[in-house]
Amino acid sequence: MPRFCPKCGTLMQLKSVKQKGEVELVYVCPKCGHTEKYSEKKVLEEKLRAEEDAIKVITEQANLDTLPTVTATCPKCGNNKAYWWMVQTRAADEPPTQFYRCTKCGYTWRVYS
Repeated sequence: MPRFCPKCGTLMQLKSVKQKGEVELVYVCPKCGHTEKYSEKKVLEEKLRAEEDAIKVITEQANLDTLPTVTATCPKCGNNKAYWWMVQTRAADEPPTQFYRCTKCGYTWRVYS
């Protein structure tokens, strides 16, 4: 997890320094010289916080009842109601792909915009 200097905003570097006969890891700002002690617990807490903020991905086993529904005809069974969601499957400058899953038979199809 990158660490930025609280004084000047520069990316800090992790370095080992010898203090009182022991080697410790510290973050050092190459611009202003600010130092902070490296703490594995603090780094782990930051990683966990970043994971909590991450986007949740829908898997095959996900509960589809929470997804919105739309009127769309299933190409397999002819049912006219489907769950839908969008995924960015191509480059960022391309439109996202729309996925539909039939509420009756579970068939999944996609529509490229």
